[in-house]
Amino acid sequence: MAERKAVLYYRVSTEEQSQGNSLQYQLHYLRDYCKRNDYQIVKEFEEDHSAKTFKRPKWNELENFCLKNKKEIDIVLFTRWDRFSRNIEEAWGKLRKYREMGIEINSAENPLDISNPDNKFIMAIYLVAPEVENDKIAKRTMEGTHAAQVAGRFTNNAPKGYTNVQYSDKDRRIEPVEKEAEILKYAFRELSKGVKSIEYVRREINTMGLKIGKSAFPELLKNQLYIGKVKVKAWKDEPEYWTEGIHQAIIDEDTFSKVQEAHFKTRMRPKLCRADDPDFYLRKFLICPKCKGVLTACYSKGNGGRYGYYKCPHCCKFNYSAIKANTKFIEYIRKLKPKDSTLELYEEIVNDLRKTNSKDRLKEIKTLQTELLKEEERLESIDVKFVDDELSSEDYQRMKSNITKRRNRTNTKMESLNPQNTSVGQKLDHAFNVIRNMPEILSSGRVEHKIQLLGSMFPEKIEFDGEKYRTNSYNKVLEWIFQYTNELQIKKTEDQDKKSLSSVSVPGAGIEPARPLLATGF
Repeated sequence: MAERKAVLYYRVSTEEQSQGNSLQYQLHYLRDYCKRNDYQIVKEFEEDHSAKTFKRPKWNELENFCLKNKKEIDIVLFTRWDRFSRNIEEAWGKLRKYREMGIEINSAENPLDISNPDNKFIMAIYLVAPEVENDKIAKRTMEGTHAAQVAGRFTNNAPKGYTNVQYSDKDRRIEPVEKEAEILKYAFRELSKGVKSIEYVRREINTMGLKIGKSAFPELLKNQLYIGKVKVKAWKDEPEYWTEGIHQAIIDEDTFSKVQEAHFKTRMRPKLCRADDPDFYLRKFLICPKCKGVLTACYSKGNGGRYGYYKCPHCCKFNYSAIKANTKFIEYIRKLKPKDSTLELYEEIVNDLRKTNSKDRLKEIKTLQTELLKEEERLESIDVKFVDDELSSEDYQRMKSNITKRRNRTNTKMESLNPQNTSVGQKLDHAFNVIRNMPEILSSGRVEHKIQLLGSMFPEKIEFDGEKYRTNSYNKVLEWIFQYTNELQIKKTEDQDKKSLSSVSVPGAGIEPARPLLATGF
């Protein structure tokens, strides 16, 4: 009898590998089987993919090899039938295909005489058993995943800003990646202002080192995972919902809500986009004096040149030179700029308040540190009780989860109180410098800086009739400076024995150009 020629196939998934179903054992068993039965080994294929389907790289290679060399192959061998397939419908199809090629498919541990029709009953059992086992595993996995989500655990691969951490076989969590988390905080802060567009900020953070796609970034911004929540997916008759997670939040809920309002819940378009023309930086802020529609801008040719205009696309009754409108707007801003004496007074008051707030902040940080120490003691206490069998596993996990949530909230509070990389003093100096130099920024600054400045100055649109600018609302912070400077000045004067500050002249808070505004948008 001629020696039969065999192709060996041995497979193990990642999960099975961890459970001891080694490839080395299968290969050794198959080679020994061939030796005992006088089979010549033609080729060996090692697989590390699941058998739920036949869309496996090595199986595809095996199949191509068999198609090209079917006259030289008698049998494809594997150890057990579950190494071959865990899908009975696809398995019958493959058996039929290889039978038509004249190649037998069989198991070395449970070989069947395929020529005997009665063996089809046994074959069906061998093929359906792995599928049933697979279904049971899938069901247990789904139940475990649901239970973990209800307990506040994130069960998928970590998203941007986080990394997966494996504490034990049953304790897998996500933790913030410091650098990525800081970039995401910047993104949410900028978008919460409603000035920059989502795409503009995405390009910014890409240059900072956090690469994310154009379609993926908006979905990230809507993900409540970043405020410490976990989505519990729909289960049986229960709809999906969000619950408190045990992981540390990266974004505070107030900032997150502002981003949703500014970019997903309203039709208001952020003002800063990459395509903004430096000649028309007022385009998205001006409204028509006739119909109150938002003005657009365009160029027209004439007298051998190219000229820019602001125009109304709604009523078509307003058209004005962009150069002249921009020049008049800068003059308008010059009238709005607060007096230096007023700014000096306010700087002094703010610095005093900042020193007081700094002391209060340090006091609160110490209180939070004490709370953290208490939580550490509670955790050590339940650890001891659990080891001594004084706590059930369910009670231990529940108490540990509650402690973790409280620690995460406390850490988030402490992080918000800690000084940032740029000191508050530097930020205030920058803000006051912007206020003092508003006309210069609008005259010669970069277009994105102009638009950011205007976005922070004017929460509502500006009406321009060709001569004057009018608006119903300015930034509230500088309005507050002027409204309350008199009261603050009196208090400051009393505290300093009525020094020379009492002589500072403070303008009124009218709605016309004498009314001030604060711009701290960048």
